[in-house]
Amino acid sequence: MWADFSVYADLMKHGGHRRLAPRTVAPYFWLVALVHAASVATLFDRVAAALPAPVPLAIMSAQVPLLVLSGYFEGQLDYGPSRIGVPRPVKLAFTFAFIYIAAVTLQTLHFSIGPLDPTPPLAFPPAQRALWFAMFTAGMFFPFYLAASGGLIPVMRGLTRPLRALPRLAGALAALGLGGVVGLGVFALATEIQLGAFVDRIQDAIRVSPGLAVGAALGMTVVPMILGVVLERDGPEE
Repeated sequence: MWADFSVYADLMKHGGHRRLAPRTVAPYFWLVALVHAASVATLFDRVAAALPAPVPLAIMSAQVPLLVLSGYFEGQLDYGPSRIGVPRPVKLAFTFAFIYIAAVTLQTLHFSIGPLDPTPPLAFPPAQRALWFAMFTAGMFFPFYLAASGGLIPVMRGLTRPLRALPRLAGALAALGLGGVVGLGVFALATEIQLGAFVDRIQDAIRVSPGLAVGAALGMTVVPMILGVVLERDGPEE
């Protein structure tokens, strides 16, 4: 009886799911870190110009849903009694998402953080402009790596806590939906576009190439979601 009550209390404490060892869903966080890192690379103007028209906006639209989804899965991890810290793949996933959002904001405002500027001078040759952008990304990495652990991860963990009372797939889908709503506001602010106009831009991109725009956004979110749900379901419980 007491064992059953202990299990129930543990489920309620952690939002309806048993806690999981970080290694269980590590492949999910490695994949998401790669997706966010590749997304950061598309902010370099020459890369963005080489992509089909709807793709950069689709990539932008997928960032916050994927970030919130990561918060949903991270909140189910058990770091053990010693709590030695957030595992590296988890930190990397949140760090590159943070860098993407910050870079979009800085590019929009034409602003730099000290010597860090995401927009290379137009007079530079292509190789030097690519190096400039790479140095900007590298310069942002360490402070954002620390900020992800101390700020972004706890915020996403708290935001998605109510969703962990839902069944796994329902919770993951709800995280994507919540992220979609939050993302509209975040990037409307980041790009200094009124929310209605930003939504119109997304709709225009979908009309231009529905398969490409929707496929890119869903591919960046649904594939990781499925992987995370499968790993969580099949992984050992702690």
